[in-house]
Amino acid sequence: MNEPNSPYSEPERAVGSGAPAAAQTRHPILESGYAAGPCTRIVDELVIHHEPTGFRRLCEQVVTPETRYIVFDLDRTVHVGRNLGELLGWEVNALASYGEDYLQAVDEERRPSRFIFEPRRPAATARYLTRGARLWAYPGLLYLFGVKLGTRSPQMRPWLYRHFGRDPVEVMQDVPRTAMMHHLSEVPIELLRTLAERIWQRFSADQVVQPEHVAWLRRRCPGVRILLSSASPLPVVEVAARELGVDDWFCTEVEERDGYLSSPFVLDRRFQLWRWPRRLSPPSLVRVNAGVSKMAWLHERYPDFRAADVETVGITDTSYGEDGAWTNHFKQVIDINSPNPFAPIVFRDSPLRAIHSAQVMSWAEHQGEGGEGRRTAPGRHPPRGSEPRKRWLASELASKLDRIVHQVEQLAADYRTRAATLNSDRTASRERVADWLRSIERDVILYNSTTGAAWHRARRRLQRDLGGYRAASRHAVRLERPLASLTCQLDELLEASRQSLE
Repeated sequence: MNEPNSPYSEPERAVGSGAPAAAQTRHPILESGYAAGPCTRIVDELVIHHEPTGFRRLCEQVVTPETRYIVFDLDRTVHVGRNLGELLGWEVNALASYGEDYLQAVDEERRPSRFIFEPRRPAATARYLTRGARLWAYPGLLYLFGVKLGTRSPQMRPWLYRHFGRDPVEVMQDVPRTAMMHHLSEVPIELLRTLAERIWQRFSADQVVQPEHVAWLRRRCPGVRILLSSASPLPVVEVAARELGVDDWFCTEVEERDGYLSSPFVLDRRFQLWRWPRRLSPPSLVRVNAGVSKMAWLHERYPDFRAADVETVGITDTSYGEDGAWTNHFKQVIDINSPNPFAPIVFRDSPLRAIHSAQVMSWAEHQGEGGEGRRTAPGRHPPRGSEPRKRWLASELASKLDRIVHQVEQLAADYRTRAATLNSDRTASRERVADWLRSIERDVILYNSTTGAAWHRARRRLQRDLGGYRAASRHAVRLERPLASLTCQLDELLEASRQSLE
C-alpha cells in the first residue's frame, strides 16, 4: 500500500468536503490544550450486557422517557454485519453485467449475498467477474488488508498511522467509498433507489432495528427526534430512513444533476472504468458524513443538541473505532454487536454519563432460524460472565484503570508539547492543501461546462492539480507523523482500558 491518495483525508476535510468550520477532532483528549489538570475522566457508568438481547428490551433499560434525540448509525448497526452501501456498490456491478430486466426477474429468489452468479449466462457472469475485479481490486484489497486486518495487527497498526495519518481507518475507508460514488454516478438515481429498496427487503431478516421499534421509541419518549446518520450514499440512507420511519437523516452527498449523482472530483484509474466521468462534483459540494463530521453536521442542524438539559442517546456498532468521537457529544451511547466497544476513559468536558454495550439479536435470531450466511446466535461471542449484565460505576472503574489513566494523561501532555513545536508548519501545510482544493474547484467547473479541446485542457489541468493536492496531503501526513504515533498509542490505551473489563 502506498501513502494515502484519499480525497478526504483528515488534514483537508474541513476545507475540501464542505464540512462546517465547527468540525471537531476525533480526540479532544489530545487537542484540548489544557496547561494544567487532567484532560480525561472516567465515565459515570458502564454497563456490559453479557447475554444477547432484543433491541426493545435493551432500550427499556437505557432510554428514558425524557430523551429528546436518538441517533442511529446505519451499516452494521441496523443490520447485523451488513453494510448496505457496500451491497449497493455490488448491485450496480450486477446491473451493468446482467441488466435490469434480469435482476428484477430473479429478485424474489435471490439469497442474501452480495454476489450473484448465473451459470446459465456465462458471458454475463464473465462480465460481472471481470468488471468487479477491475473496479474493486484496489479499494477492496486496501480495505481488507488495511482496515479489517491491519487495524487488528499490533505489528502493522503503527505503520498505518505513520503512512495514513492520525485517523487511518477514515482515510482508508474513503477509498472504497469514493470508488463506489464513481460507480453510482453511472446509474439514474431513481434506479439506485429501486436497487436499494430491493437490498433492504433481501436482508430484512438481518435487521436489528425494526420500524415498530422506532414507533415504540416515539411513544415512549414524547417529543423525541429520531435521526439516522451514516457514511453511506444518498439512495441507501433515503430508503433506510423511509423504511424505519425516522424524523431526519444525514448521509454522504455529492452534487445531484439531471437525475444522476455526480462523480467525486477525484479521478483515479485504479477504481474507474476506461471512460471519463460524465460530470464531477466540486469539492464544495462533496459532503462525507463520517467520523467527526457526523457530529459536526448534527450540531449544525440541531443547535439545542448540546444543551445541558437535553437528553441524547447515540446507537452505533463502531466496528473499527470510527465512531469513537460519539462519546464527546451524547449523554448516553450504546454500542451494539460491536467488536470494538466504547472505552470508559473520556474527555474531561464530555457530557457522557453512561456507556452500554450489548449483543442485540436480529429478526432471524428472534425467530430461531438463521439461514445460510447470516450471523445468528451460535456465532455470537459466548457470555463473559454468569450474570446477565455487569454494571461498573466510576469509582470502581477508577480503581481498576488508574495505571492506564495515568499513561493517557502523560501521553496527552507529550502530544501537546510536540504539537506546539509543529503548529506553524501544520498551519502552512494545511493552507497549501486548501490552495490546491481551490484550484480543483475551478478546474471542475471548467470540466463540467466545456467541450472539445477546452474540455481536454480542463481535464489535464485537473489531473495536474490533483497531483499537487495529493502531494500536499502526503506532506501534511509526513509532517504529523510524530503526532500520529502518539494518537496510535492513545487508541491502543483506550482499547486496553475496555478489554481489561471483559
